[in-house]
Amino acid sequence: MRIYFGAYWFLPASVGLINELSKHHRLFVVTTVGAARDVGSRWREVIEPAVPVRVETRIKLKNPLYWWHRAVGVWQATRRFGCDLIHVQETLDPFLIWLLLRQRRYPLVLTVHDPVPHLGEEETMKYYSSRRPLVEALRRHAGWIITPGQDTRRQLLEAYPDLCAERVTAIAHGPRDFYLRWQQSEWTEQPGTVLFFGRINAYKGLGVLLEAWERIKPLCPQAKLIIAGRGHDLHTYRERINKDPQCELIDRFIPSEQVAELFTRCSIVVLPYVEATQSGVLATAIAFGKPAVVTRTGSLPEMVEDGQTGFVVEPNNAQALADALLRLLQDDTLRERMSHHVRQLAQGSLSWQTRASETCKVYQQAIEYHRTAGR
Repeated sequence: MRIYFGAYWFLPASVGLINELSKHHRLFVVTTVGAARDVGSRWREVIEPAVPVRVETRIKLKNPLYWWHRAVGVWQATRRFGCDLIHVQETLDPFLIWLLLRQRRYPLVLTVHDPVPHLGEEETMKYYSSRRPLVEALRRHAGWIITPGQDTRRQLLEAYPDLCAERVTAIAHGPRDFYLRWQQSEWTEQPGTVLFFGRINAYKGLGVLLEAWERIKPLCPQAKLIIAGRGHDLHTYRERINKDPQCELIDRFIPSEQVAELFTRCSIVVLPYVEATQSGVLATAIAFGKPAVVTRTGSLPEMVEDGQTGFVVEPNNAQALADALLRLLQDDTLRERMSHHVRQLAQGSLSWQTRASETCKVYQQAIEYHRTAGR
């Protein structure tokens, strides 16, 4: 099969799938400078060398290069490469969406990561609101839709009840194991280290975590909380974090090499989200074999076997979050057993081999639907 794989956003979530699909199919990958940067400065090292990758400029409506890049990229992928199918990680790119809506010769599979923007993501909401008619048109045009979890699928169908539920398939994220290539032998796990990682926006629940942390510190005076990332919600808690000797704040964009270091150093990853769809942070934790404490929101519980690979607690419950973290901080045997189970999960049901197999089934369904629907 010849696949035009568009990862204009969400390239980090796509690397493992691209590499696995390339073992049996031919891919033409199109991405952007920004998406490649999210993978790291050495992003080309993590994608199979035989896979052609076209890198285009970001969305810049006043830049003629943006319009040229998108038009030429779609033409190269569909006509010169001669794709059999288009698979695009959903984007808010207006011209790209318009171009894709015109490609009726080819089956289109669309991966929808976030049915609607998250709480506190005002900038994304602004773009989503202004471009919503295009986004909705693309979702309806797609022959098949993939969501990264069953609850995310539910959210999408609730937001867009006119979509055909039979053509929406949930496929969980695979482990972001490309980060492992940057591990160094001198890095070691530091017992008692809890990592909160990623964009710090309202839906991430940092305030709930800090409340739980106040209950943990008297019982675990050697424990350490690393808060790594930046976002609109950080200013609310910055002073409180900086005053806590058991907290370390890394307030900046984290390059891939340091992502590997942070996930190697920590012994537990915490996701105290108050609402969610899925999480690349959790997919990274799984790649590094780290047990996670997550909230029962979105599709997060679908990737954590409660009591086996981590704990699942109710959102906005600081005491339940503290209790779960304490169990792992105070029981090395439990934490090590969970870490072992996480690694088994990464190599089994959440492996990229499994993800690719499930995705190929969707491709076949999309091709058959496109043929029978006469599109």
